[in-house]
Amino acid sequence: MDPMERYVAEAREYINARLASDYGKDARLELEIPAARADFACPCFILARKSGKTPQQIADGLAAGYAGSGLKMWAENGYLNINADPVSLAAETVTAIRTSGDDYGKTAEGREKIIVEHTSINPNGPIHIGRARNALIGDTLVRCFRHAGLNVESEYYVDDAGKQVTMLVWGVQHLEAPTTGIIKPDRKLVDYYIRASELAGKDEKCAAEIQEMQRRLDQGDPEIVRSVRMIADDVLEGIKESLSNINVRLDRYSYESDLILNGKVAGVIDKLKKLPEAKEDGGAWYIPIGGKDGEDGEDRFYFTRTDGTSLYTTRDVAYHIDKFSRADRLVDVLGEDQKLGIRFLSAALKLLETGREPDFLFYSFVTLPAGKMSTRAGSFVLLDDILEEGKRRAKEEVLKRRSDISDAEATAIASVVGLGALRYNIVRLQAEKKVVFRWEEALNFEGNSAPFVQYAHARACSILEKAGPWSAGSVAYREEAELALCKQLALFPSILRDVSRSMAVHRMAVYSHELASLFNQFYRLVSVLKAAEGVRTSRLALVDATRQVLRISLDCLGIEAPRSM
Repeated sequence: MDPMERYVAEAREYINARLASDYGKDARLELEIPAARADFACPCFILARKSGKTPQQIADGLAAGYAGSGLKMWAENGYLNINADPVSLAAETVTAIRTSGDDYGKTAEGREKIIVEHTSINPNGPIHIGRARNALIGDTLVRCFRHAGLNVESEYYVDDAGKQVTMLVWGVQHLEAPTTGIIKPDRKLVDYYIRASELAGKDEKCAAEIQEMQRRLDQGDPEIVRSVRMIADDVLEGIKESLSNINVRLDRYSYESDLILNGKVAGVIDKLKKLPEAKEDGGAWYIPIGGKDGEDGEDRFYFTRTDGTSLYTTRDVAYHIDKFSRADRLVDVLGEDQKLGIRFLSAALKLLETGREPDFLFYSFVTLPAGKMSTRAGSFVLLDDILEEGKRRAKEEVLKRRSDISDAEATAIASVVGLGALRYNIVRLQAEKKVVFRWEEALNFEGNSAPFVQYAHARACSILEKAGPWSAGSVAYREEAELALCKQLALFPSILRDVSRSMAVHRMAVYSHELASLFNQFYRLVSVLKAAEGVRTSRLALVDATRQVLRISLDCLGIEAPRSM
């Protein structure tokens, strides 16, 4: 249920009637929900260009003509701003949340099937913090989709047919085992990849053997495919363990090698070769692609090498055609360095007349103060290490504040808080913004952080526990702090819809922080447990509603909502 829905419907009905009367039946304005200065707003600029009036004149006329009681309208800078009646909205919001429970915010029916592909880390080594950004953005998007009511499946594309994994397999077969004593398979096996990569750069025999293994893999040689799959799966088990530790679980794992074995890659190559645009260059085949954004010149999408083997993007075309056979909509979460490959992918899908194109969510990289992270060079900060350091620091913070709990209790709380700090710190930033990873920022426990939001949830739980048995019938709110908190709660369904539409998952973190801030303000300014009986139960209902929405918003972020901190 969406408490704002009836107010939005009333605003639209009034605006459309006035527009039809004053400007003709085809006149339209779109509502922005939520808006910057109001609950929702109508920008009047497009209509102004068609009507000969200024945006402000149109907004003034609409505001002056409203005679209802459920809304407040005012014109400002060419916008018609609209607020719902705060007292009515507050009571309806708290009632709706307590009635809907975990379903609060679900407004979609989920008829179309969506596949969100994310993470898809090459199975040649462990996850570093740069790669983890993909997983955290993708998992948060899936969680928001699901809570909104959409039918979504998360998928990991296992690139077990690329050169990185071939190099790893060669290393395992030809190099001495590492003496580090590491047991976790992804961390153990990456040593082979790093050494094989170094050797291939200076040893022609090594490079030639890796290339021959790659050629046999691309042709579907059963022996090579078995070897690669076995080692890739070992690495993948370590990756899955790391993902589980940051509360990321995927529904499906699709293997690149399967697309070779079932002939789908060969089928795509055959179709691409038959296109009139296809050209041959010394045995390699390519399609000329126009310059980016209409720029002069062309790029070449090579879909085979001179030896006839396929390239990553060729296999990616086959993978997307396969995904389209299983879903109505595709979303790919990708690093910004993939944009050229995506241009080639999109062009190929169009030339093959699939009639379909994925939605792409690009993100900028996470770097270290010293520069970019690289698995090949062995310069990276491992996710596993960051998580352990986060738990250690979180435990120190917990023990500073809680001398009344045991070491085991402090460890348990620290695990929840440390993971929350890591996830929130990555997701709270817009995906297109670069991140320079610093320990002090990732593990910040004050201000705009997960612990700040988690503590608000724990405080709400504490208030409700201290209240003892209580029952709220009808509720009423008049205080400014109450109304501000209720309005933020009422916005949650709109925020969830907005995140689902725009894929801007950082907005969920922004929302949860604002909700926690308003709850803390409410707690400081009004009495709850010592209020008069009727007021007390209304405020307890508001605390309970806030607890519920904080928990849901944290769950959308993949963060646990603790009852005690």
